[in-house]
Amino acid sequence: MRIKEFALSLQTINTSSKPVGILSARSLMLAVCLITGCCAANAQRGNGEFDYNDGHHEFRLGGSDGLTLTTVSFWGMGLDDVLNGTTRSDITSTGVLGIGYRYGINRFRVGLDFGFTQLSSKITKDGETAPYIKENEMDFLVLPAAEMIYLKKGLFELYGSVAVGVDVSRYSEKGLTSEGSKATLQRSEVSTNFAFHVNPIALRVGNNSIGGFLEVGLGYKGFVTAGVSMRI
Repeated sequence: MRIKEFALSLQTINTSSKPVGILSARSLMLAVCLITGCCAANAQRGNGEFDYNDGHHEFRLGGSDGLTLTTVSFWGMGLDDVLNGTTRSDITSTGVLGIGYRYGINRFRVGLDFGFTQLSSKITKDGETAPYIKENEMDFLVLPAAEMIYLKKGLFELYGSVAVGVDVSRYSEKGLTSEGSKATLQRSEVSTNFAFHVNPIALRVGNNSIGGFLEVGLGYKGFVTAGVSMRI
């Protein structure tokens, strides 16, 4: 059908049927309202105010100070020192190195965190000057996590998180002298304990592809966690 004939047919329909004309006008107004609403929603998402990355996958790589886990471990070791009359030196800690995954569901995210830390120290007997045993502890954290976004605007995202899981710890000793070799454990000790971490406040700065995050809280990771995240 030619354009002119199509126009004439529309004119015939509009002049011969008033109800159809009213219905068409209402339909047109409804369509305009729907289109306008969709455009407004897309504009809000473009401004980052309501786009919570629903259905997006996020991968994280970061590090934590690990002070709480280190303090608890060495506090227990310090108690042994008091009872056995020994002292410790060359105390080192790697902090908590971690990787994580999140899946976005509206303003919530669920996922899993893995963490690793290594602690070591040397033990010296009372009255001696040289250490005779070196001890080493490795901790593996497995923490299912949940997060809630408080506020998201532009490149800034404010959220909080909680994680509950297990800490698999491996403790071993190495003799530094002949006496130390006789006193050390013959095999490593492995234990599994309850672990948790809570971040009441956390900040992510970045776009929907890559960004950096800073979390402040309390738990097995320590007090402060920082790193980078990638979303796909």
